[in-house]
Amino acid sequence: MKRIFLPLLLLLATSVSAQQVVEKKQQNLSRWNIGTANYSGITPIGNSRYAIVSDKEPQDGFFLFEILQNEETGEVIHVAMEGFKGNPNPILDDKGICTRDTEGIAYLPHTNTMLISGEEDQAILEYSLEGELTGRSVAVPGIFARENIVPNYGFEALTYDSVSQKLWTITESMLKNDGIAAGPNNPGGQNYLRLQCFDENLQPVAQYAYRMDRGMDFDFGMTYAYGVPALCALPDGRLLVLEREANVSNGYLSSDVYCKVFIVDPNNEEAIDGSTDFKDFDPNKFMTKELIARFSTKLNPFVHTWANYEGMCLGRKLLDGRQTVLLINDSQSNFGIGPIRLKDYIKVLILSE
Repeated sequence: MKRIFLPLLLLLATSVSAQQVVEKKQQNLSRWNIGTANYSGITPIGNSRYAIVSDKEPQDGFFLFEILQNEETGEVIHVAMEGFKGNPNPILDDKGICTRDTEGIAYLPHTNTMLISGEEDQAILEYSLEGELTGRSVAVPGIFARENIVPNYGFEALTYDSVSQKLWTITESMLKNDGIAAGPNNPGGQNYLRLQCFDENLQPVAQYAYRMDRGMDFDFGMTYAYGVPALCALPDGRLLVLEREANVSNGYLSSDVYCKVFIVDPNNEEAIDGSTDFKDFDPNKFMTKELIARFSTKLNPFVHTWANYEGMCLGRKLLDGRQTVLLINDSQSNFGIGPIRLKDYIKVLILSE
């Protein structure tokens, strides 16, 4: 999770969506008396139940939720927290927080277990439904090792395709050896990321070159963050990719966050490997991506509806056959001062048939 937020002023959510997607208004989880946390990843586990990971918990594990949606409109109509399932022996820092910095979560139906990615250790570990480590882990290629990532820009996104039994992840930003990330040190640059696929045995099977849109090229503020915080596997083998760009200005009043959701189809792409050098890479071999939705948040000192979406997964299917997608945000446990606080939101996108 990136510390990109304002201590006293929040951001106003506005949106512009592509025609392929219907965007529903975000809803505050406090409406259902859900406590605040650092929600950063979400995965469906069946029967309107979901597992959600929070990256600043004293235990290493996940929350279980029931999330009900209107079968015609897709709107969330009820949310209930069932409890937290955690590793009884986590490694904690001096503040009593789990050191893994858990960011992404994916449910494996064939083993009835969870996989959780850690941005700090760059590992993807398996947990039972009680939150205990099973001893299994994903065979992450060495190119993604902790020493090869820019600190705090490792594995955030994780998703599982239950049809093809493929697991997908991607680092939030570029690996150190792949170039300089878009930002003040590379204005107008593009991030070149490695989308990694694993099989049902958690072994690496394919890697693809993903190119983000160009970042901003001027007027950088005190904090800038640009990367991919979430992936979502679709039943037909395609993937949704969330790109997020945040810029907090020195004066606060022109701060903004931009989110874009793209569709990619790995089945129609040429794979690469860890030896691929992006410095001399054919630009025509990056994955083809299609923008289907975009929404932004902008500073407004009078409206407190800012939300930083970090988790994304499939929701229910509607009666007309359209697929919904759920997004959750990280409020940094209701971060703020006095009455001005970040809030925990859930948002719905409805894909075309």
